[in-house]
Amino acid sequence: MASRLTNEATDATPDLLPATGRHRTMLFPRRRTTPRTARNFVVATLTEWGETSRLDDIRLCASELVTNAVLHGAPVGRLVLVRVGSLGDQLRIEVHDAGDDTPIQRDPGESAVDGRGLLIVSATADSWGVKERTGPGKCVWAAFDRANNGAAPLPPHTTGPQGDTS
Repeated sequence: MASRLTNEATDATPDLLPATGRHRTMLFPRRRTTPRTARNFVVATLTEWGETSRLDDIRLCASELVTNAVLHGAPVGRLVLVRVGSLGDQLRIEVHDAGDDTPIQRDPGESAVDGRGLLIVSATADSWGVKERTGPGKCVWAAFDRANNGAAPLPPHTTGPQGDTS
C-alpha cells in the first residue's frame, strides 16, 4: 500500500529549503479547482511579503506546476503540497505530490492541445527542476532571481545624441 502525502512541511524543509529565509506551506486536495486556489495562495503570500516584482511570472509557473501535479502527479484521493519560499536572492515555488512519475519537458506540436506546462515554466522561471522527497513522490520547483525583474535589458548606447543637434 502506497503511503499518502500528508502535511510533511517540517520533514521536507531540510531537504528543500535552507533554514535562512522564510517559507509558507499549504496542502490542497486533488481537485479541478486546486490550481486556482493554490495560485491565489502563492499570490497572497508574496503580496503580504512585499515580493511583487516577479508576481506575474511566479503566478504563471505556480499555476502550471500545480496543474501538472493535479493532472499527472497526485493519485486520486491524495494531496498536493505547495510551498512558497523567500531565500536570499531567490523566490521559489515548490509543488510536492505523491506520484512516482518524473515530469519531463516536452516539445508539443503546433496543433497539440496540451503538453506546454513545463515549456512555459522553463521559459519563465530562472531555473526549475525535480527533486526526490523524503517519503513518497517528488517535488517540482521553480526559482526566480530577484535581480532579474523580468524587464529586458536596455541595448548598449552606441550612437551619439538623437534629434536636432544644431
